Amino acid sequence: MQLNKINIAVIFITTLLILFSIFIAVLNEKENSLDFYLPNSEQSLQCLYYNVLDFMSIKEYNNLEEVGTIRGLIVPHHLLAKDLIHEAFQISDRTKYKTIVVFGPDHESMDRGKVFTSSSNWQTPTGILNANKDIIEIISNLDFVVENNEKLTIEHSISGLVPFIEYYYYDVKIIPIALTKQLTLENLDKLLISLVENIEVEDTLFISSVDFSHYLSLEKANEMDKISIEAISNKDIKKIKTFTNDNLDSPNSITAMLKAMDLIGAKNMKILNNSNSQIILNKKLDETTSYITFMFY
Repeated sequence: MQLNKINIAVIFITTLLILFSIFIAVLNEKENSLDFYLPNSEQSLQCLYYNVLDFMSIKEYNNLEEVGTIRGLIVPHHLLAKDLIHEAFQISDRTKYKTIVVFGPDHESMDRGKVFTSSSNWQTPTGILNANKDIIEIISNLDFVVENNEKLTIEHSISGLVPFIEYYYYDVKIIPIALTKQLTLENLDKLLISLVENIEVEDTLFISSVDFSHYLSLEKANEMDKISIEAISNKDIKKIKTFTNDNLDSPNSITAMLKAMDLIGAKNMKILNNSNSQIILNKKLDETTSYITFMFY
């Protein structure tokens, strides 16, 4: 009887030691994984906002080949609106592009007037998305452009779209660009000219990552969307620059798209979709976010 108790105790202690060892191993693995997110890390950047559910039961949309080559897209970065992102990426020619430029807001905008980028590659669940290091090196020579891995990793307007880009576009390279709210039009023009003069325009897709009306009722958001659509359709940059979160979260990203399209001669635009978080969730919300997708060709 005493021997049985000793055997049970030994088994119990051994089990505890094994479980403790497994716990320590998992903890160490998690601690080591933090190295991926350190600024200036030589390892690939990580997609912090990836959710496998965003890539399950994907709806199918028709390619709009009749409009010719799509040069620019405005898409949301709030992943609740993932279907709008899938739609916009599916309607473009996914074998056409070699470089994708992504403009998005630096939501923090603590470093006033700066532009952030990164020449590091991105690790995604479907493979590595390479950065266009040559062009990023060129634009980084501008005194207001800063390479910052940590900024790009945590900025969801950029990082949130990376898995979608890797999923849809074959063998492209990315130029991620996060714009602070205080970036001047003069410096934005310098950035765009530097980009357009050095990229292969025919092989490049520009994407602006923008969410529209924030924190308003559906009815008020719809009113603001009409104002935003009119300003974008008229390329009224002066008006767009006055917009607050009532309209959209990155006037500079919209301005960058409109100016880039002018520089490369893409004269046409089309609204693809307009939706709202209340519509997607199918429940009444006091505060909503709206989404509008555009294509330029």
